[in-house]
Amino acid sequence: MNNNVVIFIDTVAFKNKLQVQAINQFGMHAHFFAYQLNTKVDSFLFPKNSRERLSKNPFKQTFQVFKYLKKNSRTIHHLEVYPGSALSFLYVLAGKLFGIKSICAERGDLYYYCNKKYNIFTRFSMQFCYRYSDVVWYRELYMKPLLEKIGSKELFFLHNAVPVTMGNISEPAARNTDFLWLNRVIPERRSDWFIQVLQKEAFMQTKNILAGFLADSPYKNEQEYILTHKPATLSVKEFSSDTEHFFKDSRFFVMPAEFIFANNALLEAMSFGVIPLISDQQGSALIVENGINGFIFPHTFEGLEEAMERVLKMEEKDLEEMSKAARKKIISDFSEEKYIKRIQDMYALIEK
Repeated sequence: MNNNVVIFIDTVAFKNKLQVQAINQFGMHAHFFAYQLNTKVDSFLFPKNSRERLSKNPFKQTFQVFKYLKKNSRTIHHLEVYPGSALSFLYVLAGKLFGIKSICAERGDLYYYCNKKYNIFTRFSMQFCYRYSDVVWYRELYMKPLLEKIGSKELFFLHNAVPVTMGNISEPAARNTDFLWLNRVIPERRSDWFIQVLQKEAFMQTKNILAGFLADSPYKNEQEYILTHKPATLSVKEFSSDTEHFFKDSRFFVMPAEFIFANNALLEAMSFGVIPLISDQQGSALIVENGINGFIFPHTFEGLEEAMERVLKMEEKDLEEMSKAARKKIISDFSEEKYIKRIQDMYALIEK
């Protein structure tokens, strides 16, 4: 019986929880190959699912993967390949050799591919995955024309979703953190604007958090800028998948970014009733109704500053209504029920 889904990824994180739940709900088992093993996710992986660490030696990794696929080919439903690796093409190629279909799970690597942020070997590998996977699963609206240009055969749009937290969610006035930045620090998210706004006199009495640092980040300059210029009102934290405590204690979620739609942290924040302030970019209006469940501002420093000043001046009763509307939006459009149904549709597509 073909009831195994083999997933190649850098590390398993909490954002994979719904995907794993869907796989198990369909009577299947997920087996992850990952470069890093995150023990914090054991609670939702085991006992129904499994994982193993990918060897960093390319020759040993090739042998490891081919040996597994050859041994288990008759029980594998399909492969899911995250393309941002120089060896990702091997997984798709091995699948073809053993008669196993593959889904290329595009989560954001495409932007870096198109802007030549990866080396030539990785870009070749990515192009192979985009062109020769049976289905390319893309999460952002801007990706479709780019993937069509590369030559992807079958495209399936499925944005992120998050579990909606049950139980009592405190009102904005009862929370201790004013502005929360929770995303990896990358140039396209303009953390420097956030720092510069917080340096203004209007924000001297606020309490804020930036949780986006990575020890192995390639963006050392951006991280160093934050440490050098951060005001006393800002606490800097490591980026983490364990985000619930941040969201429960924050009033506003800030994201001045080039790409917005269905960002996982944005969805999580809104599910806790954190009011989002996001840039006016493609897809922003599909999740945030300006002035109803959050604010959309022009993607400029001035736009961010104006939005942050505006929410500080709002009446608490209006903020409470906006917080409830943010949470309601996730329940109606980005909930796990709809996500799992769409996953099922995608798996049915690969069976054709």
